[in-house]
Amino acid sequence: MESNRRRRWDEPKAAPTPSTVHDVPNHVLELILLGLDSSVYLVRAASACKRWHRVVADIGFQRRFRRPVLGHYVYGPGDPVFVPSPIPSIHSGESFSLDFVPMTDGHWRIADSRGGLLLLRKTRGATWCRRSNPDLAVCEPRTRRYRVISVLPDMLAGRPDLGLFLLDAGGRSIGLSSFNVMAVVLTVHRSVPGRGVLAACVYSGRGGTWHNLRHCVSDGSIDVPATITSFFFAGRANGSLYWGIGGGAANATALVLDEATVGFSQVALPEGVQGLHEVHCFRVVGEEDDTLRAVCLIDNDLRVYAWLRLHGDDHWVLENVLLLPEDTHGLQAPAMIIAAHETYVLVAPRHSRWLFSVDLKTMAVERVRNRNVYNEWTAYPYELPWPPVLKAWAQSPC
Repeated sequence: MESNRRRRWDEPKAAPTPSTVHDVPNHVLELILLGLDSSVYLVRAASACKRWHRVVADIGFQRRFRRPVLGHYVYGPGDPVFVPSPIPSIHSGESFSLDFVPMTDGHWRIADSRGGLLLLRKTRGATWCRRSNPDLAVCEPRTRRYRVISVLPDMLAGRPDLGLFLLDAGGRSIGLSSFNVMAVVLTVHRSVPGRGVLAACVYSGRGGTWHNLRHCVSDGSIDVPATITSFFFAGRANGSLYWGIGGGAANATALVLDEATVGFSQVALPEGVQGLHEVHCFRVVGEEDDTLRAVCLIDNDLRVYAWLRLHGDDHWVLENVLLLPEDTHGLQAPAMIIAAHETYVLVAPRHSRWLFSVDLKTMAVERVRNRNVYNEWTAYPYELPWPPVLKAWAQSPC
């Protein structure tokens, strides 16, 4: 018995089992996957095994993961030009040209972008036959498919509009088979001189018809001017559309339209930008935690404000200030904002064709490589469709 015990004691201890990636808990795996720079990498990770697929496919995870931008559509000498993002992508070799969109007697201009879709609007040209010469088109450059909208609503006829916008059709993603288009129009109040009345109509991509939303016509609580030049589009954030409204130094506000309820409201502009009335100096952006932020350019100072609740009331709070000339190596001309996203803004000096990207978290400035392709200072971000269509390709069950 003693010898048997000695033999057991003398036996070498079993080597510990090496840890593998399968031992990583789900909550830690989520943090790792959230750190990926591109959804291209995320789709590849989801294809590794069933467990990773389940983590990535979770709705909560997809809401936390930021949708990366493949690039921007900006206006060049003719049709919009695609400027790719520096983030590596499996789609980097693909062409995102709009040469597949049907010809028109006018000129296609981008009205909005959302996910992998672009909304095109014809400028100039006749409208003698909208079926063969449509005024609107929705296209998907990644797949080179499109749909034309040949019938416009009566509400748009002869009335100024605040823009046309792509909306989803109530589902989790937007595509050529599931999209809506909303037109926001401005009319003159019948009994109050100088006051405007706001209304909206929506085109259903599934039904192919327009519907006037009478219930969303603004009431007397929204005091807006009757001239279209008093508005400038300030961006889309947290499910709402924002316009800046020109006003005096004490009452400058932003008009807000909730995409889900199609209801109008107003919010005051930050104190530092009261009276600011220029499309290239003010943008709103959203955050993953639904915090609203305002990005303002004042004398080449890029200021970032957050809409926060303090002492029981909501206020704009200054978070960051960046002096552009000191961080862009010689950017001395007055700057302007040409695009804004959740994580960055694109700025450019006037009278120049360089673009600079400013990270809103680190305030780091990076020059965009492409140049000499810009004509009008407007850019529209182009993203991968989201959520992605995931397939588990690997053999490992995890």
